[in-house]
Formats: sequence, structure tokens, C-alpha cells
Amino acid sequence: MRPHVELIHEDDYVWHPAELPGGNGDVRERRLSTDEEDGSSALSLEFDTDWTRGGGVPSADTEFFVLSGQLTYGTTALGPGGYVQVPAGVPMDAVTVAAGSRILHWREYGSSGFLPGAERAPDAEGEVTVRDSEALEWTAAPTVGPLTPLFIKLLHRDDKTGFYTRLILAPKGWTDHRLAHHPCYEEFYTLSGRMTYNFGDIDPGTYCFRPPFVKHGHFVAEEDTTWIIRSDGELINWYTTDEWINWGGEAENYEPRQAPQPSTMPLRSRSRGAWSRDGM
Repeated sequence: MRPHVELIHEDDYVWHPAELPGGNGDVRERRLSTDEEDGSSALSLEFDTDWTRGGGVPSADTEFFVLSGQLTYGTTALGPGGYVQVPAGVPMDAVTVAAGSRILHWREYGSSGFLPGAERAPDAEGEVTVRDSEALEWTAAPTVGPLTPLFIKLLHRDDKTGFYTRLILAPKGWTDHRLAHHPCYEEFYTLSGRMTYNFGDIDPGTYCFRPPFVKHGHFVAEEDTTWIIRSDGELINWYTTDEWINWGGEAENYEPRQAPQPSTMPLRSRSRGAWSRDGM
């Protein structure tokens, strides 16, 4: 399992040479999260030059989402909002990416392995999905907050496992003060807008990977806010209201003024500035 990353802005990651075997061109990656057990990764890619890779077979379920620039899959050109999903072991067409493009890239249940020109693996399931999300209509999500509904654009869903990738829009003014948790993991990258949250501010470039059963909530959309969200199963919202925390103990070597407090997780990062507690 990938470790819990509650909120971090991608600007707080360092650049690495991208791990895209079989390709030609200069690409950098920010490793948003990685599972060191099975190789699953969420990556933000920046293409310093044109990049090309011929057809072949990936060893992991593979996804690309265009943030800016252009990706061409086979003969299909995809601009911002373009999406490609390739199941592990399924042949994919050649990919070309224009210099200056920024792309989100996921590998699930496998490493970056890629076999150029290979044939379909005997145990491979599914087919390649190619979508232009700009051409899709927003539809009301079945689960809503107290004020206004959320809206979704479904990019891909595995009918067997429930694993999905979708876009979500929270209109300005949407709010939900319940705490929620889910039986599956939830991962998101913020595309636009701004939302306040009990663990920090959510704005473009903010990333989260939340394992199953982690409570989260108290959302307020200050602007129309959109994310690309992934989950490894059908996302069920289990809500907690009137929540409380009860803890205590005898101070052994500190004064009452030094007592621990429930965490507000102040952020310290290049993108956010100093901790809120600096100087105290």
C-alpha cells in the first residue's frame, strides 16, 4: 500500500529524470506517491522536449491525463483533459507528447516495465480507453452534500473491481461538515479552484493519497473546484457526525502549558511558506 499523503502541493516535490522505458526525449517527473512493494506510482510529468514511444505492452495498469500541451495516442490528438487508460498486458499504440506538456501519469499494480512491440499477454483483461473529458457532460453525483450536489465525469471504471478514475466538480458554496471514510483508498489531484478543509487548503496542484478507513471532512468550496480522483473500489461514504476526541493522562516531565493538542496539521512547505506555529 502506498503511504498516507493527506495534503501536499506538487511544488514541494523535487524533480527526477522520468522513468518511462522505451521512450525518446527529455522528461522529468515528480513522484507524488509510490508503493515500494508493487511499484504503483502517481507521477507528475513535464516534457522538456518532444517525446515519443512506439507501441508495446505495459506491465502495470497505466493512465495518462493531460494537464497542458498535447498527447497523441496513435492518431488521436488529445489536449488538456485528454485521458488514456491501458490495462496491464494489453498492447497500446505509439504515444507522442509535445515539448512543454504537463501530464499526470499513474501505474497501478506494477512497475514501469514496458515491452516494445509485444503481443497481448495471455491473462490480460480489458481494452484501451481513450477520452476527451472536455467533450463529456457533467452529471450529478449520487452522493451529495447538504447544500448543492457534486458533479462527475467518469473517465474509466473496472466493472469487476469497481476501480475508477473520474473528474469531480464542487460548485462554489458547496459544503459538507460531516466526517467521511471509505472502504477503499481515495486519491486526488486538484485541477482548479479553491476549497478549505480541516487538513489545509486545496488549490491547483494539491495532491492527496488517503488509504482506506481514514476519516476526513469539513469541506467548503470557496470557488468552483475540480479534481481528478481515483479509487481502487466502489467509493462508499460512511459518515460521522457530532464527532469527539477523548484522551488524556498524567504529565510526567512537562508543564500544563506544554501539553499536547489535537493536531491541526500546520503546513510547512515551499509552496505554503512557514508553519503557522513558527516564532512561537
